Amino acid sequence: MTPPPVTDKAAKPKHQRMGVSEAMDLAAKAHQPSLSGRSPLPEFKPFTPDPVDASSEPVKTAADSGRDIRQIVLDLIGENPYAPREVYSQEVLRERADSLRANGQYEVIHVIPHPDKPGRFMIADGWTRVTACRVHKVLDALAAQVHHDLSPMQAAWLGYNQNESREQHCDLDRAFFFDKMYAQGQTQSEIAKKTGISQTQLSFYTAFRKLPEETLQIVRLNPSRFPAYIAQNLAKVARKVSEDKASSLASIFSSNGQSVNWMINQCSLLLEKEPRSALKQKVGKVFRYSNGVLRQKGLQFDLSIEIDEADQEEFNKALDQLLNKFGKQVSTPVAGVPEQEQ
Repeated sequence: MTPPPVTDKAAKPKHQRMGVSEAMDLAAKAHQPSLSGRSPLPEFKPFTPDPVDASSEPVKTAADSGRDIRQIVLDLIGENPYAPREVYSQEVLRERADSLRANGQYEVIHVIPHPDKPGRFMIADGWTRVTACRVHKVLDALAAQVHHDLSPMQAAWLGYNQNESREQHCDLDRAFFFDKMYAQGQTQSEIAKKTGISQTQLSFYTAFRKLPEETLQIVRLNPSRFPAYIAQNLAKVARKVSEDKASSLASIFSSNGQSVNWMINQCSLLLEKEPRSALKQKVGKVFRYSNGVLRQKGLQFDLSIEIDEADQEEFNKALDQLLNKFGKQVSTPVAGVPEQEQ
C-alpha cells in the first residue's frame, strides 16, 4: 500500500508545539545539568516533505536543511525502552487513525537508527501515530526525521519534551518515565532541572509505584482522572487501611464522575478511622498554625499546610533543602529518589 503524501492542508494542531530544533537541543542536554526550568514554547512551524515512495531514501528537498527525512516502513520502527509515554487508550488511537486517514500526515515523526539492529529504527517521538496506523491499518509508512546523534535515552527526552509541548502526558505517564530515568542513575535533582518540576512535586509521582496492582490497573483505564496527589492519597489508604478499600474507592472515582474534593474527603474519612489505641501510641505533638498543622507521631512528621501562590516558589525551595538534608537517599538505583512517608 502506497501511503498518501504528507500534506499541509490539514487543520493546524490545537496546541502550540515545541520546534524540532528546540526539542533536539533539550534532548542533547539530557545528561547535562540544566541551569533553568522550562523555556517558553516557540510557535511550531511544521516541515512538509515532498511526496515520496515507501523506501528509506532521504527526501531530496530535506538535504539543504541538513535534516535526514525519509519515508520509513512502519515494520522497521521499534519501541524505545525509555519511552516517555505508556498509556494509549483505544479512543486516542482511533481518533489519531481517523485524523491520519482523513488528513494525511501533518508532521514528521522522529526516530534514531536502532543501536542493536542494523537497518532498523527506534522511535523518539510519534509512537502514537505508528501504533494508530498499525492497529487501524491506515498507512504502511510514515515520513520520519532520522537523528544520528542521539542515544536511546536522549531520544526519549526529545519525545518527552515534544509530548509536554502538546499537553499529551498524564501524571501516570510522567511517573513511569521518571522511574525509568531513576533506574538509569539520574537523580531527582537532575530531573527537576530538566523538567522544571520541583523535587517536592517529583516525590508525589512515586506514589503510583506504591499502589496495589489492582488499583494501578483501574488507574490505567482512566489515567486522566488520577493526578499524582490523588495517587498519593490512594497509596495512603492502601497502606494504612486496606488494599481492597483503595481499589474500591479508585473504581468509584473513575467510573462515577465524583469531584476531586469528594475523593480527597473519602480518603481522609477512611484514614481517620484508625483505632484510637493506635492513634494514642503514635501522636506525640501537634503544632497548629493559621494556615495548617504539623503532627508528630513518634519519629514521623505529617505536615498539612496551605501556602499562598506568591510564596509557593520560596516554600518549595525551603522544603527541598530540608528534605535533601534529612531525607534518606535509597541506595538501589531503581528507586533513585528519597523514600518519604506519603
